[in-house]
Amino acid sequence: MKRGYDPKPALGGAERPLFPAYPKGRPGRLQRHLLSGEFDQLRDFPIFESNFVQVTRFGEVANKVTMGVAASSPALELPDLLLLAGPTKENGRLQLLGLFPLQFVQLFVHDECRRQLKVKFRTGRAFYLQLRAPPETRDREFGQWVRLLYRLRFHSAEGAVPFTQEYSALEDEDEGEDEDEDEEAERLGGEEVRGAAPGCESPGDPPSPGSLGVSE
Repeated sequence: MKRGYDPKPALGGAERPLFPAYPKGRPGRLQRHLLSGEFDQLRDFPIFESNFVQVTRFGEVANKVTMGVAASSPALELPDLLLLAGPTKENGRLQLLGLFPLQFVQLFVHDECRRQLKVKFRTGRAFYLQLRAPPETRDREFGQWVRLLYRLRFHSAEGAVPFTQEYSALEDEDEGEDEDEDEEAERLGGEEVRGAAPGCESPGDPPSPGSLGVSE
């Protein structure tokens, strides 16, 4: 099930969110990092983001990754930028690893049962990310990514609206959401990464992504 990117301009319409990432008043970690002042040109971008873990061919955790998509202009109906961030080795604080035009990147659903996405660059290099989210919200959050990828590829011009960020789609989460995710990451290991979504059979191991963005 491969879904690429097909950008389309905004054609107006009633303002409504595309796929919000966090509840009202609670921007994600990447958004908060951009708001810290180091990236003034990015601070006002609407961002849809999630936390992931990069997986190896054996289904083991390699790196923590935060991935987001953003619209560089309020006039754009769909996001046109991909942002990748990860924790620093020194203190674990989030750092921006890369900012890429989506026209040079393809996003696919690699394994829906394991909630895994494939990120492939035009150079042919690719890596695989598995969603890292609380158990009670991970299916819904991955479903948002699936719908977003579908819309990026197949979106119809009818009813098109600008890509804006609202935080109304998810129910209010506890203030300790980030801490809960970090604790869960410590418990991940093979058990979490090998786990499948309800109703899914456990498929074979994904290809090895190597280090972030380095696999062929």
